[in-house]
Amino acid sequence: MTTRLYCRECGWHPEFHRKHAALRAASRHQCTGTPVAEICPPWWSRLWANLWTTRSGVDTEIGADDQTSDGELVDARGNRIQWAALAAHHAETTRRARQSMVGIVRAGYQIGPPPYGYRALRIRVTDPSGHSKLRAVLVPDWQTATVVKQIFIWRADHGLTFAVIAARLNSDPRQYPAPVPNGRWTAKAVRRIVTNVKYTGRQVWARTIAGRPAPVEQWVTSAPRVHEPLVDERTFREAQPPLASAKDRRQAVCHAS
Repeated sequence: MTTRLYCRECGWHPEFHRKHAALRAASRHQCTGTPVAEICPPWWSRLWANLWTTRSGVDTEIGADDQTSDGELVDARGNRIQWAALAAHHAETTRRARQSMVGIVRAGYQIGPPPYGYRALRIRVTDPSGHSKLRAVLVPDWQTATVVKQIFIWRADHGLTFAVIAARLNSDPRQYPAPVPNGRWTAKAVRRIVTNVKYTGRQVWARTIAGRPAPVEQWVTSAPRVHEPLVDERTFREAQPPLASAKDRRQAVCHAS
């Protein structure tokens, strides 16, 4: 939503992306005239307004079936739904959302809940356009960070399996609290920690596609040490489970180093 101000006396015509910023600027405007505000809707709102404008040529009464004899979908008034425009809108919003996510991750900020061993610290940053935004950075949690370090020691130095590590963690819930409150450690939970690149000080995103593991070369990663690491790179590499191929193992090492 864009707000434009215009003063008929002096010709002042700034443009703002936030309504409150426009109101503050109008109140500080030093002129005998009063600025006039014009609100411009975003581009996708005009697209939605045009989704129902094309007539299908079929007279469809209210309450009739929403599909014509030739398989064409229409609304209750006989307007043909422009699915191509809707698909283009969806593709554009998806592209913009992904582009925003990639920028956040590469800048070293956390997306979503923090992993076990960290907590999210909210900070306010200013982007190049001058807008202030809240971002989250990872900082070690004093209680659970030691548990993560102990898991990597058992895995890398002692060579214990995930099931054995989970059993050791469950033997002392007070010293090794589970990721889920009042829950128990499982081999899957231990594996999730051991394979998480974020413990080396990097941010990573898009490790899965539609719930399945994505190729390592498609991951989005940040620069090293964007937050405090809990394990060094050597320990992380030695703790990794055997991968499907030597090529995948080399790629995982490259992303962690």
